[in-house]
Amino acid sequence: MINIFNIFREHFLQIINNIALKENIKIENKYLANIIVEPCKNPQNGDIASNIAMVMFKIFKNPTIKNPQDLAQIIIDEIDKSYISAIEIAKPGFINIKLKQDLLNEVIFKIVNNGGNIAFPNIGNSLNVNLEYASPNPTGPIHVGHCRGAIYGDILARLLSKVGYNVLKEYYINDAGNQINILLESAYIRYLQSCDKNIEITQDLYPGEYLIEIGDKIKEKFGQELLDINKKEALSKIRDFVIAEIINLIKLDLKQLGIEHDSYYSEKKFIHDKGKIDEVISILQEKNVIYRGKIQAPKSNKGNYNDMSDQLLFRSTDFGDDQDRVILKSDDSATYFAADIAYTKSKIDRGADIIIMPLGYDHSGYVKRLQAACSILSDNKVQMKIILCQLVKFVKDGKPLKMSKRAGNFITARQVVKEIGPDILRFLMLMRKNDAMFDFDLEKAIEKSKDNPIFYVQYAHARCCSLLRNLENDNKEFFDKITNFDQNSDLNFLKLLKDESEIELMLKIANFSRIIEMSVRNFELHIIAFYIEDLAANFHALWHKGIKDNNLKFIMFDNYEQTKARLYLIIAVKNVIAAVFDIFNIKPVEEMK
Repeated sequence: MINIFNIFREHFLQIINNIALKENIKIENKYLANIIVEPCKNPQNGDIASNIAMVMFKIFKNPTIKNPQDLAQIIIDEIDKSYISAIEIAKPGFINIKLKQDLLNEVIFKIVNNGGNIAFPNIGNSLNVNLEYASPNPTGPIHVGHCRGAIYGDILARLLSKVGYNVLKEYYINDAGNQINILLESAYIRYLQSCDKNIEITQDLYPGEYLIEIGDKIKEKFGQELLDINKKEALSKIRDFVIAEIINLIKLDLKQLGIEHDSYYSEKKFIHDKGKIDEVISILQEKNVIYRGKIQAPKSNKGNYNDMSDQLLFRSTDFGDDQDRVILKSDDSATYFAADIAYTKSKIDRGADIIIMPLGYDHSGYVKRLQAACSILSDNKVQMKIILCQLVKFVKDGKPLKMSKRAGNFITARQVVKEIGPDILRFLMLMRKNDAMFDFDLEKAIEKSKDNPIFYVQYAHARCCSLLRNLENDNKEFFDKITNFDQNSDLNFLKLLKDESEIELMLKIANFSRIIEMSVRNFELHIIAFYIEDLAANFHALWHKGIKDNNLKFIMFDNYEQTKARLYLIIAVKNVIAAVFDIFNIKPVEEMK
């Protein structure tokens, strides 16, 4: 798909480089990176705006270039006007461009004549991405609090794959540590209860009812055998079975959300059992980034920290962290951070060029230390991107839903999916930036109104499909003639799209590639969700104008060329919505019920 903004950006860069050659000036990349070519914020000023003159003025400042507007004029004098109908300079030095419609016609024509398959820009160049997401502790079903990071990670994986990255979708099984011991104790109690033993589950264990079924399954597998051995041996025997049952439960929950991983990486099996923590400590010692010493009590500890013995510490303050971090405690037991470093090393060893991790905001303290470890272990060759996702508060009947596994009264993701469906949940999770908290109202999520973004966009797609379907049913000969797409067709018929609402819709469609590139480069998926809602709004506005004005009707049997032009516009809208929904793993509806 044509990215008209990239076309002009490349042209601007060529012009500025030519000017630099004449002036014998070398341009640093840091300046070029700040050049923006984007839609004009006010459509009355034009279609495309650029800040190139303001960015580059300080480099070219001389007696003939006294301000950014002088440089803007030099650029305008050099620019190819083939696709430009008007160009002007706006203070303090913006270049505003009004496009000829020919370029928009080419965009629409290519979208329609590509069989519905929109070509995405190749940004990734086959780089390998390890994207680890939706990895809560395997102690119970996925609850609603996990949904945001899980959905974000999955859609990001789909988007990155579209633009040329090789993406490994990974689930990290945190099957080592105290939370697993608590899980095993809880499952063991449920087993005893299944064997008719009169024993209550205590408050320090997981009381969730999902463990009752697992307790019954333990009895089916082991019978009375575990009653005849001590608890420690019994817990060892049931360990792998219980974790496997929980992981299967989580996989089913994630599948309900439309999420499936390529890899399930066990912390115990691949890190602890293989001595990977000792291995990574040796590497860190060689690089002189760990040392024996004492650490101050964490600020969040509230006076409970009392281990002032020597510990093995990572020099994370050298990389912007607020304090050095413990790798091995005073008793030489490994911290969670030690395991995380070893896990990072495994990603590097398995060929990752980029490591991406969506984490909850409660993990914000991990960002600098993990990025530092990745940089050290990869000799700065592997990029690590950690995306922090704020909490989502799910609300029903005006009351927040519970989300505590330990309390046993949480709402599972599966229950939410059953109530509103996976498509609604996936879309609405993208209607805020990741760092913004928001209330997710389950009742409003299923409203069929223009205030509900998923309904509004689906309705636009359904309207497009309905119009095409009705035309085919009413006059198939006319429909077949119009939709007999010819790659070599003359584009003059598209010039009949003259109304300001039609042009606005064409400009919005032409912005699609830019939106995709922005989303990928900034790891921000809400940009696409906002865009597709705006596209739907532009389409609905044009639809309603056609109801009031016969000259703007989509179907005119007495005007073949005009109808063909508007059907091309409709099909382009339909294809763009379908392309976005494919990224989101949402099924576009063809008929609203």
